[in-house]
Amino acid sequence: MQCSKYLGTLYAVALTVFGMIGSAGATSANTDVSDIWWNPAESGWGMQMVNTGTFVFATVYVYGSDGKPTWLIGQLTKSSAAQTTYAGPSYLTTGPYFGGAFDPDAVIAREAGTMTFVLDTVTAGRLTYLVDGVVVNKSVQRQPLTLDNYNGNYVAYLTQTISGCNNPINNRKLTDARAVSITQNGSAMAVVTTANNGLVCTINGTFTQLGRMGQVQGTYACNSGEVGTAILFEMNNVPFMLTARLQSQSSNFGCAASGELAGVIPR
Repeated sequence: MQCSKYLGTLYAVALTVFGMIGSAGATSANTDVSDIWWNPAESGWGMQMVNTGTFVFATVYVYGSDGKPTWLIGQLTKSSAAQTTYAGPSYLTTGPYFGGAFDPDAVIAREAGTMTFVLDTVTAGRLTYLVDGVVVNKSVQRQPLTLDNYNGNYVAYLTQTISGCNNPINNRKLTDARAVSITQNGSAMAVVTTANNGLVCTINGTFTQLGRMGQVQGTYACNSGEVGTAILFEMNNVPFMLTARLQSQSSNFGCAASGELAGVIPR
């Protein structure tokens, strides 16, 4: 009873907090492209992007015709709300020697061409830039560094669109609070969600990560008897917080679900 009462309190807190956030309106305009990007077949050059709303500041570190390191700066704006294309001018910069006194008057930035970045998937895209008449086209992806640690117990808010069910009454839009427990051991991950109505579903799968974005893909089973395949992707964690997108397909109930998950670690 005490455990049930505690979970009920957490659900109430989650509904209140996340409801307030939702009522304020979304501030994210797209999948966050902030990351280090590279082409794994061409290790030695890369790009770092910082994304705020519809604006991206890109730094491409390449080499000039003389073989010396060259920085190319892009100031990119999302072309439209329905697309994941960012475009804008590119600049070449020079400045004072790093080992001496910094002279801001010695910093020179000149517009050298244009830059375009197209996000094809959560973790991959295409970079095109024009510098002094030279056009470069590259396929890039988020650069893997280390695996994030998702181990923990979260109070989460899950919103889903469910369709295609064998029983049409199960086709609906659903938003509810969940207790989420994640156990991660290297690339093995188990995600257990518990709803306030007692529904417990477990995803067991393989965790992979490129840059800041992770995903776990595998099978799921619920205490209702439903089973199928599921993927949590665009996973991201910051201290005490988890966000992800969800897609699942039931193999016996026929239901397909897609949605978003956001959770915090209660203190």
